[in-house]
Amino acid sequence: MDQKSNVSRDSFPDWKKRGLLVWTIIGSVILCALILYILGILSQAVELLAIGAIVAFVCSPVTNFLEDKGISRGISAFISLVFTLVVLVVFFILIAQPLIFELTELLKNAPSYASQIAAMAREFWWNFDSANNPTIQQTVELVIEQASNIGVSVASGILSWISTSALGNISSMANHLMIFFLGLVLSYWLAKDYPVIVRELALIAGPQKENEFRLMLAILSRSTSGYMRGTIITSAVNGILVYFGCLLLGNPYAALIGMVTGIFHIIPVVGPVVSAGIALVLSILVNPLMTLWTLIILIVFQNLVDNVLSPLIMASSVKVHPGLSLLGIVIGGALGGVVGTILAIPLTAALRGIFVYFFEKYSGRQIVSPTGALFNSTQYVDEEGRIVPEIDALDDPHFFEDSRLVDRDIAGHVRRKATGSMQKILGHDFYQLLFKIPRENIDSSAHSSSDEVDSDSGKK
Repeated sequence: MDQKSNVSRDSFPDWKKRGLLVWTIIGSVILCALILYILGILSQAVELLAIGAIVAFVCSPVTNFLEDKGISRGISAFISLVFTLVVLVVFFILIAQPLIFELTELLKNAPSYASQIAAMAREFWWNFDSANNPTIQQTVELVIEQASNIGVSVASGILSWISTSALGNISSMANHLMIFFLGLVLSYWLAKDYPVIVRELALIAGPQKENEFRLMLAILSRSTSGYMRGTIITSAVNGILVYFGCLLLGNPYAALIGMVTGIFHIIPVVGPVVSAGIALVLSILVNPLMTLWTLIILIVFQNLVDNVLSPLIMASSVKVHPGLSLLGIVIGGALGGVVGTILAIPLTAALRGIFVYFFEKYSGRQIVSPTGALFNSTQYVDEEGRIVPEIDALDDPHFFEDSRLVDRDIAGHVRRKATGSMQKILGHDFYQLLFKIPRENIDSSAHSSSDEVDSDSGKK
């Protein structure tokens, strides 16, 4: 009897924990749905915040660089914003005129292109010996005719919309332009004041949660801002390379293909495939040989950007395993459509970093490893050989200082331990600054070694 009562008492907490976990998951799903619903209602505010945050992320490295050169942060933020706008304006001026011309020509020639494609399809099926089967021949003729009619009607509809409905959407375009310019104003203040904003929010979080708040913000900033900046740069470079490559080939739709390639490159995995399909369709309208050369150009420049340029630019973003990337893209696309697909990888990287921090903090085990798969990162330890979950989660010991998440006048040093695993050792001053480790807990030998390093540097 006593054994049964003991089993009952022991199993109840487990049941309670399982119930709490289930209701936590249900509550999280409901909360996410509610947030998505509210974001739909506040779409203009979300658009304003998104524009401001993205432009501020792009401007922040230039702002920090100019501030390091002795220019005040307000002036640095203004210069970086003007520089970004000048680059965007010059880019659109160079690409807008040929893009509009090529798009107009494509829509005008759509009926003749539809007839050419229908003739090519008939010839293909004729050579395929479908003429011996009247049923197949009739089916093919019907499909070709319907496809041609759909293509012509779509092109006519687009031309009709451009000529008649565009004027009716002037108010909507003006509204989006106003939101865009307000977003630029917001981006200036975010780029200028975000170190102060972070400090104030950390005070609101309280002394118990201040360090974790800064860490969560650092993980999100490192993964999101680094990835978005890198994606924008690599997408623009890929589009420009494809544009000039198609231009050298004499492709009449070079600007259109380059623009489509650059835009769809932002969408991971699926985007390049879609843009390649569109480019090949546009090229086959010219001639089959043009299609072959266009495909070669797309493959060469895509591999050049992904394998050479992207690793250099993406060095500031957290590594994500391809399996996690695909899973994040599927979930992001299901929840947020195209926007969710674009944000899937940086948010997956942020969740990975948060998981690494809490796992290592509460388990005491170092999950990251230079030879790992899902958690492939450099291993960091302090001068006593203890793991550092905060830096393992970031995979960058200098990010706090470089991103202005701590004061610039206090810095630490990082040296590499000469072991087989090449673990990085964190300087105790920097470690104490970030995570408030009591100085008495640090080995006295670390003090002496630090003083020796400082004295040597002073002599130099």
